[in-house]
Amino acid sequence: MKIIKGNDLGLGIKCDYMAVGNSAEEVEEKMFDHLEKEHKEKLDNLDEDDIKDLKYRISTLAGRSCGCGAL
Repeated sequence: MKIIKGNDLGLGIKCDYMAVGNSAEEVEEKMFDHLEKEHKEKLDNLDEDDIKDLKYRISTLAGRSCGCGAL
């Protein structure tokens, strides 16, 4: 199981959402879907490089996640 917490993304927003899934890809997709739905205004203010950095951060966290929720 993989877990990513919204507060771990470093976006400067309070987000208690936790994306949970069996694979890194599943968790990455759930997190980005959540961001697009609930934090669209924040995403709209990011430039292309910031979006790439965010996707990299999400991917890194998903790859490191052991499922214990410590990240």
